[in-house]
Amino acid sequence: MPIANAWVFTETNFKADEFLENTNNSYRLVSQRPYVSKKDPEEKGITLTLLITHDITDYGKDKKTGHTRDNNTLNTFDVTVLNGKQSIDVQKGEYVKLINFIKEKSFVIGFDLILRFRDVEKINVKKE
Repeated sequence: MPIANAWVFTETNFKADEFLENTNNSYRLVSQRPYVSKKDPEEKGITLTLLITHDITDYGKDKKTGHTRDNNTLNTFDVTVLNGKQSIDVQKGEYVKLINFIKEKSFVIGFDLILRFRDVEKINVKKE
């Protein structure tokens, strides 16, 4: 008989360094909202929805079709910045970079990502 509830003993890690490098750690701000942890009300910050503008990751080919898999450019993702602030001085559409991934507070559950960083910073992006 297999181990019941084996998920309790398993974990999946997010390769933050590789993700940040492959996406140039440069994202457009879509939205922001305050965040307060339900478990620890002292843990505060901002949940950001970010748009990926660049992705050089090779995702290989689809086994069924043989077509190259699409990258994440123009996809969005949510991230929580635990910096104690309720908002950041960045407008929708402006660019940010993420600072200091918090591995111990980030999780991968199925295909859902719960990503935590210590801070975020506005960056200037040259338009071509």
